[in-house]
This record gives sequence, structure tokens and C-alpha cells, in this order.
Amino acid sequence: MRVPKKLAIFGFNLCASTFIGLCVYGLLIYSEGGKRPPFGVFSSLIFGVITLGCIGGICYFGSQWDRRNAEEAEARKQPPGTAEKSKNSSPKRLPPP
Repeated sequence: MRVPKKLAIFGFNLCASTFIGLCVYGLLIYSEGGKRPPFGVFSSLIFGVITLGCIGGICYFGSQWDRRNAEEAEARKQPPGTAEKSKNSSPKRLPPP
């Protein structure tokens, strides 16, 4: 699925900031400076699932962001008139042997 660059940046930043927040919260709980979760194992499971979701989001949106940057760099390399021609032209077929 193709994601626009602005959405990729937003998704990456959202997942990264959520992940950092969860890490800080986990460290506070570990050092007993934070409030203990009321549901024990269930809250730990939810905590782990959200953390894995954040890691997956960082990977996905980060790769989409890199692809958009690569596409922009490729478009800047090509001469001004060739980018439109290469998008609209179909691949050439070789004659049968």
C-alpha cells in the first residue's frame, strides 16, 4: 500500500513517540517510581502487544518514508521532460524469436 510522505512522517513520529512513552513508563514501573498496573498479567500482555505494534509501525512507516525520499531523489536526477514520459510509456516488447 502506497502511503503519502506526510502520512508516513506522521505515522512514524506517532509510533516512535508512543514507543518512547511506553519505554519510560515501563522503566518507571520497573524502578517502582510509577503506579503498578491493576490487572497484572492482562495489562502486561496489552502493554507488550502495543509495544510490538509500535515497533511494527516504526518499521512500516520508516520504510515508506525512505521510499518517498528515494522517489523524490530519482525525480530530481532525471531531466525535466523525461519523468513524465517514463511514467506514461509502456515497456517495449521484443519480437518473438
